[in-house]
Amino acid sequence: MNKLSKIIASIFILSGVTFLGSCIKGDLDTPVIIVPHFTPDTTITTIPQLIAMHTPGGLETIKKNVIVQGVVVANDESGNFYKQIIIEDDIAGLQIQIEQKLLYNTYKLGQRVFIKCKGLALGEYGGNMQLGYIINGAIGRIPADSINTHIFLEGFPETVPAPINLTIPTLSASKLNMLVSLDSIHFTEAGQPFSLVSATTNRNMVDQHGNTLILRTSNYATFQANLIPSGTGTVTGVLSIFNGGYQFFIRDLNDLKGFTP
Repeated sequence: MNKLSKIIASIFILSGVTFLGSCIKGDLDTPVIIVPHFTPDTTITTIPQLIAMHTPGGLETIKKNVIVQGVVVANDESGNFYKQIIIEDDIAGLQIQIEQKLLYNTYKLGQRVFIKCKGLALGEYGGNMQLGYIINGAIGRIPADSINTHIFLEGFPETVPAPINLTIPTLSASKLNMLVSLDSIHFTEAGQPFSLVSATTNRNMVDQHGNTLILRTSNYATFQANLIPSGTGTVTGVLSIFNGGYQFFIRDLNDLKGFTP
């Protein structure tokens, strides 16, 4: 049995388990399972294999029946990610642009998703890879009425993949849109709010050797007005890039560990 057949079989088995569970006890929480239609020419691809279909600087509509899968590691719950989710497989990460708010109600951290990519588009914003739709000649969001055509859930949310522990000098393009952890970090703007009220704001993270990295926080984030902690600690977040410079986005204040309160 090949990988695709195993995935199809597991989805139907999970569907049966869900049905039986609902018969036994109606008030049990059951996973939301949407079974995609697989055509004979459908292939499962990894995130790096999908990204390899993209020409740097280009914008391509995917014409092959390929499905990419991953686990949600970031969503819009805190407001620091807007109308997007970030997924990871065992190798790489990918940003999914979706024209819908409150995505975290459906795409919870740890939720495994399958994405039917045919008809979607690959493009870059500031050099960061995105999967979405072509809107006015640029990469945009998957329209709300097309979400259920392309994105499918499997079972209950799982454990969120552990972040990759890196240092600022070892950040690389292969780790973009992945959950990354940085140790021995302090903030040069300790005591200031994470973001100004008027605009998304850059703050500076510095390691013990003086290497710097931008921490970028939306002015719509729920923790926008919280003050940046002093001391030294560990910061976990999603690695991004804009016009050649790496940027870092935390999901919420739980991504900061060990700092002085």
